[in-house]
Amino acid sequence: MMIQQANSINFKPVIYFAFLLSACFYRNLLHAEARTFEGTLVSDTTLTAEPGPWHITGGIVIPAGKTMTIEPGADLIFEEGTGITVQKGGCLIAEGNETRPIGLLRPPDSDSHWSGIEFRNSLEDNRLCHVNMEYGDDGSHVILVNSSRLLIDHTTWTPSDKTIIEVSNPSLIISHSVFPLVSNVEPIHGQRLTGEAYLIIENNTFNPTTGYNDVIDFSECKRPGPILQVLNNTFLGGGDDALDLDGCDAHIEGNIFMNFHRDQTRESTSNAIATGRFNGLNSEITVVRNIFNNNDHAVLVKEDALLHAENNVYVNSAEAAINFGEYPYRDVDPGRSAYLDGDIFYNNSAVLENQFAQPGEQDPVISVNRSIIDSSFLDFGDGNLDADPLFVDSGCDFHLTAMSPAIGKGPNGLDMGRYVPAGASISGEPDSLTEQIRAVLIIGGPGITHYQYCINDTTASWSDVVAIDSTSQIVMSDLTGGQSYTVYVKGRNSANVWQSHPAFAVSRTWTVQVTHSDAARRSYSEFPGEFHLYQNVPNPFNPTTHIVFDLPEASEMEFMICDLLGKSVRIFPKKFYQAGPHEIFWNGQTDDGEQAPTGVYFVETTANNRQFIRKMLLIR
Repeated sequence: MMIQQANSINFKPVIYFAFLLSACFYRNLLHAEARTFEGTLVSDTTLTAEPGPWHITGGIVIPAGKTMTIEPGADLIFEEGTGITVQKGGCLIAEGNETRPIGLLRPPDSDSHWSGIEFRNSLEDNRLCHVNMEYGDDGSHVILVNSSRLLIDHTTWTPSDKTIIEVSNPSLIISHSVFPLVSNVEPIHGQRLTGEAYLIIENNTFNPTTGYNDVIDFSECKRPGPILQVLNNTFLGGGDDALDLDGCDAHIEGNIFMNFHRDQTRESTSNAIATGRFNGLNSEITVVRNIFNNNDHAVLVKEDALLHAENNVYVNSAEAAINFGEYPYRDVDPGRSAYLDGDIFYNNSAVLENQFAQPGEQDPVISVNRSIIDSSFLDFGDGNLDADPLFVDSGCDFHLTAMSPAIGKGPNGLDMGRYVPAGASISGEPDSLTEQIRAVLIIGGPGITHYQYCINDTTASWSDVVAIDSTSQIVMSDLTGGQSYTVYVKGRNSANVWQSHPAFAVSRTWTVQVTHSDAARRSYSEFPGEFHLYQNVPNPFNPTTHIVFDLPEASEMEFMICDLLGKSVRIFPKKFYQAGPHEIFWNGQTDDGEQAPTGVYFVETTANNRQFIRKMLLIR
């Protein structure tokens, strides 16, 4: 929906000088008992907090087989040009805590800069936790992670005009940290993930960048190898892109992207997420459960890139929510495809830009399902609505109010928009009390590609891993009368990571009530004494439902779907079936291949000169 005047939003940047030293504290450092340290470690070394700070007068090298431990509350004051290098087989553990952080500082009353920390081919358990790094940017970066393993957690840095973290084939987690205002650089920059490497960036806050610079610029990682994971961060703005992912596959989930606008005249666009080619590699990104607010563009899908997006919110885009090229700024190849499901597009200048390629190029394939979107895009898929989503606050709080038309209308019965549970989702459970001895549960979930399940007992064995693309249903047959059933499902996402919060999805519990004994029911199911047409599952449904029936003897059967007026919508060709239980599927399409609209339908068939009918509800 286009609203003529977008809401005015003033997000003040979080300018964070964490643990900023007062002048009084600087004076105390000057007069405290100073301990000096430098050189190459010849044994394991611990730098304690008391009795005073450590004065680092020369470079520190941690060689193979040696560990340097910095205790909580310790302060290290680095002279200009000094720093720490962790070599192959060496280990640095700087692990403060919430009340006693570690300070890596420059001398008091000085304007000098020190050389930061470099990890070179160290796959030990390196850690920088609850650390305040000040002015460690004498070189081109503050931290270098080159083919090394490192956890950075609850760490802060002073504003800089140098890259904060430079990486190459890292095994790196960056979490709960606050990145400073930076000018004319990219806070995180690097390339390549291979083998057992990983790069996980989660629960951080990124203050704005200036100039023609991204917040995170990473390239060269492709499935089935490890891919970039960007999870639950807040990006407060910049003049170019938040994520520049040329030649990079990524799983991007739970983030807030705001205030990314082109801040200078140039032949390119500004985007929260940008894709492209690098060394002949394209980008394939999964984007789920994010909020994009007040950006020029939310996502740039160019140069043969593929976008899979579910349960996102796109609001207040100045140019367009999703862009498939950079015309008229420059002529680049368009993206290959975008699959959108459960998204909400609201108050954007445009929904799509460059959806039609320049002459000589192939148009991107765009599919939109179960989303709130402008009316001109309703026929891009199934279940789309043109409506006000009724946010709590359309400028800053994108939870849905109780009357929102997006509630329960997203994929697999979830809501549309950002605020749905992470991990697997389950639908199609029978009523809490049912006579059905068969259940078909539908498995989905934003960004979920595979799943495992168990029934009633999570400590029992789980099923084999199942790909949703091949089998999205759990079929349960011959259920026992008097027995209650609960199904537990855990999902694996596009980065090949199993869900953890929550550990699994839990179905509604139902109890089977039947009049036959278990033995009689088993006999009936396997060798029915009469024809039986069961209620379709799921019901209501969108887009596919299962129609289950039992045959007492081999027969030729024909099934027909009719609307409320009795008009034939879909006729299944006559087919010969053996005796026993069977099922057919209806995907909501008519005989003409059109999508049947929302409404009540009836499945009809005839057996033993009797007509059998079941009522079904299709909800788009």
